[in-house]
Amino acid sequence: MEAVIKRERWVEHLQRRAEHTAETYNEEMANRILNTTYKTAMEQNLILDREALMTRIGNMIKFPNNTWSEKKSEWELPKTYFDT
Repeated sequence: MEAVIKRERWVEHLQRRAEHTAETYNEEMANRILNTTYKTAMEQNLILDREALMTRIGNMIKFPNNTWSEKKSEWELPKTYFDT
């Protein structure tokens, strides 16, 4: 009997997740993904190796976009955080 209850709870959980996914990944989101990720892949603007990845990460840190520039102070640690 307990196994049946656990299974019902699991099915309910999966149904809630499916509903959330359907709400999140609607037509607008699918188009946004196609216009960004897919477009980037098709333009072959991919990260080819570790060095290119490190360079891109460094550039993102040194030259953040406007959204991150505004939010950066919320996440940034003080410069003395790791001092002993």
